[in-house]
Amino acid sequence: MLYTLFSWACAIATLAALLYRLPALLSNPRNLALSALCAYFLFNSIAYFVDLDVFRGHFTALLGFPNATTIVVQVSVVILTAAQQITVVNLTLPPLEAKRATRWLAAGFGVAIAVLVLFFVSVHPHKEANAQEAIYLNLQDPGYALYFTYYLAVCAAGRFQTVVFAFRYARTIPEFWLRLGMWLVAGGSALILVYCGVRYWQIAALHTTAIVGPWKSLFWLIADTGTLMQIVGWTIPLWGPRLEMIGRWLDGYRSYLQLAPLWQAVYRAAPAIALENPSARRFAWIPPRPLDYHLYRRVIEIRDAELMLRQAADPIALHRLDQAQGLPHEALCEAVVLRSALRADLGALQRADASQQGRSVRQRTPDLGLRQEIATLIRVSRAFQALDERVGAPTTGFRQG
Repeated sequence: MLYTLFSWACAIATLAALLYRLPALLSNPRNLALSALCAYFLFNSIAYFVDLDVFRGHFTALLGFPNATTIVVQVSVVILTAAQQITVVNLTLPPLEAKRATRWLAAGFGVAIAVLVLFFVSVHPHKEANAQEAIYLNLQDPGYALYFTYYLAVCAAGRFQTVVFAFRYARTIPEFWLRLGMWLVAGGSALILVYCGVRYWQIAALHTTAIVGPWKSLFWLIADTGTLMQIVGWTIPLWGPRLEMIGRWLDGYRSYLQLAPLWQAVYRAAPAIALENPSARRFAWIPPRPLDYHLYRRVIEIRDAELMLRQAADPIALHRLDQAQGLPHEALCEAVVLRSALRADLGALQRADASQQGRSVRQRTPDLGLRQEIATLIRVSRAFQALDERVGAPTTGFRQG
């Protein structure tokens, strides 16, 4: 069950990655690195899809000989190994040197594939089973074990070069997401090298009595994990920055909601602070557009309200706030000042409004950036709510004389 789940995950992920990068290739077909990368995704998806149990029997019947999907998978793996190495070479080397290396790689892997196919036909593995067991059963044949040793050597040589190039490239890239992608590609290729080592261990255990064989599921678990790491590594430079945008939006939305109780309380007392009429209470959770602007306005309006209400606040609370500047309990003292002002009489509030008209919030916090200002007001909002809960009833406005 776990094998099938991982196989489907890798098959779908590689196909999705191919479809994700294909539009860029169609618009820039001469980009060799991008062409090789799409070839990597294509043959990776072929390698997984043809070996899924639901398709394996149909492909075998279509090609007309036992274990037909085995050679299709193995040729695809060699091609995708070459394609990935060509991609890294064209990303890391100067153009002329990259073209020369690409020609040598294509020629070398082409010869390796030809030898692989001839070797497979000569050993002709005949033991059939599902994708998970077929190779294990045929490895008991010395001829097929020799063939598979050669196949693993070709894969290991290509993946080793990918690890070296990707590792070197990752150390020189300043851009975070591209650097992370190269680290993932290097890490995934390193896992494929481990897979090759486990397979060699398995071959040795099958043909000697002195070695205990590895856990039979270990090899595919390592290989599939390495494949998924590489897929993420090759695609994350594109969709990774969008995660940052989503994260910033979620942080802004959370801050907008956290400031809501404080803003609503001061708005009831000083509605003139708002440039726009607020949404109905039952729709207050819906994020406004653009969110950054409305979050900024919420900060400005709360600070403006503080300036309007300051003259109506309890003098003792104001004195304590002045003494608490820069201390951990400053937010609590600020909440106490606001709460005392909101509970002042109507005349005091009106006089405060008139005396503070035209003053800007920048007079209150000239040295704070917006993020720090938001974080400060969130602490004040929480302290304000805690005070209301302690009293037992929220501050709903001011007393009418």
